[in-house]
Amino acid sequence: MDTTRASLLIRIKDPRNTQAWSEFHELYAPLLYRYARSRGLSHEDAEDVRSTCYEAIVRQIPHFDYDSQKGGFKAWLRTLVNRRVVDLLRRQRQATSVPLVEDLASSDGTADELWDHHWNQQHLRHCMKLAGLQVSSQTYEIFRLLVEDQKSVGDVCRKLSVNSNQVYKAKSQVLATIRELMQATCDD
Repeated sequence: MDTTRASLLIRIKDPRNTQAWSEFHELYAPLLYRYARSRGLSHEDAEDVRSTCYEAIVRQIPHFDYDSQKGGFKAWLRTLVNRRVVDLLRRQRQATSVPLVEDLASSDGTADELWDHHWNQQHLRHCMKLAGLQVSSQTYEIFRLLVEDQKSVGDVCRKLSVNSNQVYKAKSQVLATIRELMQATCDD
């Protein structure tokens, strides 16, 4: 599977490429949803923002030219989702006559920081999942126990009947794989 974002963007220009769209959805749908939720939207509103973002992506991606020198896909997608969030908040304000907090509508540092945080976290989750497919199941289980479950080296050794050297090697191997995948998928 080709994991580079640039190639994925080229492949989704073909709306019939269901594999590319599936990969795109797996990576970016959670990002769009989590970001909208972090901006204070309800579950339903965040789902609505994600849907309207997808509609815009389908319409605009054939004309999108990937050029990291111009800000790249990350900035384009951030602008797209921010506009959808602001549009939704404006519609809600008009329906309820409640003043809109301007900080939510602006592209302030907080919104940018939230976007960067969710972008990085989603790509890390995605790369961790891919790394789990590239190493042995035992190697990934060691890593998962250490990192996700925060077990001690001794606990992992006892649970999996391995020695501490195997634990450190497994952790190092998975981290190296994740770093490579992050570099391939997250370059701006």
